Amino acid sequence: MVKKKMRCLCKVVEPRESELKEILKKLRERTNINYSLLFTEDGLLITVENGSFTYDNSYFESLAAISAGILSLSEQGISLLFNNDRVVNQVSIQAGHQIDKDGFEIILEYVANNIILGIVFPNNLNIGIIQFELAQIIKKLSSYFLTLENDMTEKSVKILP
Repeated sequence: MVKKKMRCLCKVVEPRESELKEILKKLRERTNINYSLLFTEDGLLITVENGSFTYDNSYFESLAAISAGILSLSEQGISLLFNNDRVVNQVSIQAGHQIDKDGFEIILEYVANNIILGIVFPNNLNIGIIQFELAQIIKKLSSYFLTLENDMTEKSVKILP
């Protein structure tokens, strides 16, 4: 049921992809992150805002799939360690040191039911500014997807006899 609903949601999102890219573009412009992507918890890519990065789309599809796996493993680990079903809202991965010019960080965060935002940025950026801006974007995206889900529900109810 959930996977069918997500496939349907991805199809509805396609025409509105430019709106999502604009929201993500504003995040990149305000924080100087390298790129961001939205994907489902199944690892299906919804959209990417990659600025000047010219990676092949398969790169972002792989990143979405791997990131979804990381979040899933995090949730399973929390469940095993603490015997509860707490949801992991955010995972942060730091590669390299802050003084390492090739070091980077990845933040993965749920924005809506089954939808995740991933951002990638150099270690030398101010994490406080990024977290502040990320919180603002998460609110926008959460509202966006909630409205979208409500629209889908209303339309499906109207179709039923």
